[in-house]
Amino acid sequence: MSPEESVSGKSTTEVVVAASSVDEAIILGLTRLVATRDEVDVEILDEGSRGFLGIGARAARVRVTRRAQAAPSAVAHPEPTPAIPEPKPVPVISELRPVTPKPTPAPVSPAPEPEPETVVQAAQPVEVSVAESKPVAPAKPAPTPKLTPVELQEKPRTERPSGALDRALVERTALEVAENLFAGFSIQCSVSWEQEDRPALWISLRGKDADVMVGPHAQTLDSVQYLFRTLLHRMMEGDYNVVLDADGYRKRRQRSLESLARKMADQAVKSGRNVRMKPMPAHERRVIHMILRKDKRVKTESSGKGHERAITIIPNKKEL
Repeated sequence: MSPEESVSGKSTTEVVVAASSVDEAIILGLTRLVATRDEVDVEILDEGSRGFLGIGARAARVRVTRRAQAAPSAVAHPEPTPAIPEPKPVPVISELRPVTPKPTPAPVSPAPEPEPETVVQAAQPVEVSVAESKPVAPAKPAPTPKLTPVELQEKPRTERPSGALDRALVERTALEVAENLFAGFSIQCSVSWEQEDRPALWISLRGKDADVMVGPHAQTLDSVQYLFRTLLHRMMEGDYNVVLDADGYRKRRQRSLESLARKMADQAVKSGRNVRMKPMPAHERRVIHMILRKDKRVKTESSGKGHERAITIIPNKKEL
C-alpha cells in the first residue's frame, strides 16, 4: 500500500501531513518545517490502515508543531567587537635588474688594475631518466565455480477432504471476502448452493455496478471469479466449486449453452459426423459435458490447448 503523500499546513510553525505510515509522515513534517525532532511536538491524528488486499487503505495523518522558543529575560548589550586590523599589504618584490654604473673621470694617478670579473656559470640541465614503463598483463579472471544442479523434490499433493463440508462457515467466509473485495462498488451479494457433480457455491452480485463486473465477453467476470475462488479456497479448504455470477449473466449463459449443446448433438446424430464446437473456457465446457452426459446418442471429448481448447461431439453409432 503506497498512498500519495500529501502535506498541508496553516503556517510555517504547524503542518498536517498524510503519508503511507506515521514515521514517513513525521519525516515529511520535519522536512517542511526545516526542524529537528527535538524542536517540534507531534500529534498522531490517524494511524492509517492497510485495508484488506489493498482495498479500503487509509493514509496515516500527523500534526507537527514547532515549539515556541523562550524569550531572553533581559536584553544584554553586546560587547563591542574589537576591530580586526586590516592586513598590511604585502610588498611586491619585483625582479631586480643590474644597474649600469655611470663612467667616472679617470684620476690623475694610474688607475688600479681592474678586478677580475666573476663569471657565473649557468646551471647545467640535469637529465632525468625515466624508466620505460612496461605494459602490465591483465589479471586472469578467477574461474567460475561450476554449479551442480539440485533436483527439486515435488511435494505430494494433499487430497481435498472428503468429509462433511461446513456450508454455513463457507457461506460466511464468502460474504466476508465479497464485502472486502467489492467495498468500492454499489453491489449486493447473496450465496446459494447447487448440487452438480460436486457442491457448487454460487455468489450472485446484484446492484447498480453489477453489470460492470461482467465486461466484454465476460473476461472481467472470469478474472474476478478466479481471484475470488483462490481467496476462498485459501481460507476455507474443501471439495467444492465456486461460481461468481453478476447481474444473472451466468444463469442466462448456462441456459444458452444447454440449448446449444442439444442443437449440436442433434446435428451430429443427423449427419453421422463429429461436430467440433467453438473454443470455450473450462466452466462452460463443463456445462456442455454435463448436459450431454445423459444423451446416449453422443459422447463428448475436449481437445486443444489453452484458449483453443474446444469440445467435439461424437455420434455413438451403436445407438443409432
